[in-house]
Amino acid sequence: MDPANQAITAALNRDWKQAIALNQQLLKQNPKDLDALNRLGRAYLETGQKTKSSQIYTKVLRLDKFNSIATKSLELLKTMRIHRPAVTPPLTSAPIFLEEPGVTKTVNLTRPGDVKIITRLHAGDPVLLAAREHCVVVTTPDNEYLGRLPDDLAMRMRSFLRAGNRYEIWIRAVEINPGSGSSRPNLKVFIKEIFRAHKFRNTPSFPPTEKLSYAAFTPPNLVYTDKPIVSTPEEDNPSDDDSDNSDDSDSPPEHLPPPED
Repeated sequence: MDPANQAITAALNRDWKQAIALNQQLLKQNPKDLDALNRLGRAYLETGQKTKSSQIYTKVLRLDKFNSIATKSLELLKTMRIHRPAVTPPLTSAPIFLEEPGVTKTVNLTRPGDVKIITRLHAGDPVLLAAREHCVVVTTPDNEYLGRLPDDLAMRMRSFLRAGNRYEIWIRAVEINPGSGSSRPNLKVFIKEIFRAHKFRNTPSFPPTEKLSYAAFTPPNLVYTDKPIVSTPEEDNPSDDDSDNSDDSDSPPEHLPPPED
């Protein structure tokens, strides 16, 4: 496996010290490797080295001022506080956001929680679902509230969770919109059904709801290229003057004298 893939695997497994070493190795070969720089900035952040992380992301923006990863990360760094457990357990499996009809769903959470908690999250972080009396909430593994599922989905998911369905859920995106006027980021999660209770063995967790749309199509042989011959109303309905002329066609011309007796 090449160093770049090794660095990605280390990040997915949350082996941040190894991730730092591998990305630094890549940067010795190519100091302008933007992917390696962004991965290094994330690894520094995860190990509590906020200043180094900020320096790396600033360097990325000097090389590419429109780099969205660095821009978002610097926005997060302005508001976040470093709060990481001493030992972060590795993921049981690296999250792959592959959509499977009926089994997976990407969801925008409503009523987001504390911005300081949300802004320290990153894509791929595992989180948890919990059914409450009137809603379904998403929390961190430390039971910190992040947000709710939309009401229509929550009503369905509460039944599944209470029956014994099991799900894996990860952060898919933390979107910062500085110009939107909102102080809270948008939080998207990716939910995957991993076990279906016997009661719902034939019921998918996320049935497809999208309707097919059809566009009108006219075959080429029905498209006229020449102007069609269309009669005008005047041609179909002769005028009064024309009618008079046709009725008097057998009369002698007005300029002839009348016949003599």
